[in-house]
Amino acid sequence: MHLHTLTQESPDWAYWAKEIASIDWAAGAYLAKKMTTTKFLPWERVIVAEDGDRLVGCCALLAKDIVENTTATPFISTVYVVPDYRGHHISQQLVIRAEREAEAAHFKSTFIVTERMGLYEKLGYSEFTREPDIFGREMRLLARSFPKDDPFGHSPNG
Repeated sequence: MHLHTLTQESPDWAYWAKEIASIDWAAGAYLAKKMTTTKFLPWERVIVAEDGDRLVGCCALLAKDIVENTTATPFISTVYVVPDYRGHHISQQLVIRAEREAEAAHFKSTFIVTERMGLYEKLGYSEFTREPDIFGREMRLLARSFPKDDPFGHSPNG
């Protein structure tokens, strides 16, 4: 399993957008559409986890996510792992890679929109508010400032 950080200039951007569009979660189609129809900011990224050219997970580092009533940025969005690969800490690896990309872009924290409890708290995220998303669902907004070390003892720079 390998992680790849993609920008819109990446030669395989369209390939991975198509793969992300095919995942079994509506957010995959949403991200894929954004990848093919929206101009990304220079620091915005999509991170894919692949196993032999097969998409096994993804996430995105975006300026905005599905909650509009916030000035928070950047967001780690659309964290997904295919069912056969769950339980192997791939989502955590994706989030950590996105955090490193945010830090490299000189951000001091990252934000996540979710309904779920538990996964992101294990990575040091804390809820700071609840807001409706663009679909009218109440969502939890989580934040994490970059500490010296992540919850697994790895430096965010290495």
